[in-house]
Amino acid sequence: MNSTIAVIGLIIWAAISLTMIVVAPGPLSDDNGFLLGFVNHEFLSFMGVVVTITLASAANLFVEMNKLEDRHDREIFPEAKVDVRDSAYALVGALIASVVIVVAKPWLSPFGDRGETAANCAALAVMAFAIFIMIDLVQAAFNLDPRKLPNA
Repeated sequence: MNSTIAVIGLIIWAAISLTMIVVAPGPLSDDNGFLLGFVNHEFLSFMGVVVTITLASAANLFVEMNKLEDRHDREIFPEAKVDVRDSAYALVGALIASVVIVVAKPWLSPFGDRGETAANCAALAVMAFAIFIMIDLVQAAFNLDPRKLPNA
């Protein structure tokens, strides 16, 4: 996925979230039964599975790039390896953000529906962020074709 599309998607989600928090917090507050039951330990479980599986895939992709570089005795994927490494760290950051959101959500309850909506929107944004990274890594893995390497 083009990183520009992901960034624009997250910016649009931030604008929608802010609008919902100010204008109509109800649909994304804990009045929404799904969000009430999801943005808690269930969200942490979901993110734990997504991050674990995606980190394993990222590590495997990194190892395969190293093997191809070793086979050709030169650095072929320096930028791609940096991108994979950055994606892996971003996933760890997303998992940490998930913990912070779930722990902080009860502290936002004095703000009523607006606080709940802010926490739920943040959780959905973190989830979208992780999914964008997962899509990017899957595309990178499918584009890793040793037959298309420059004059090796």
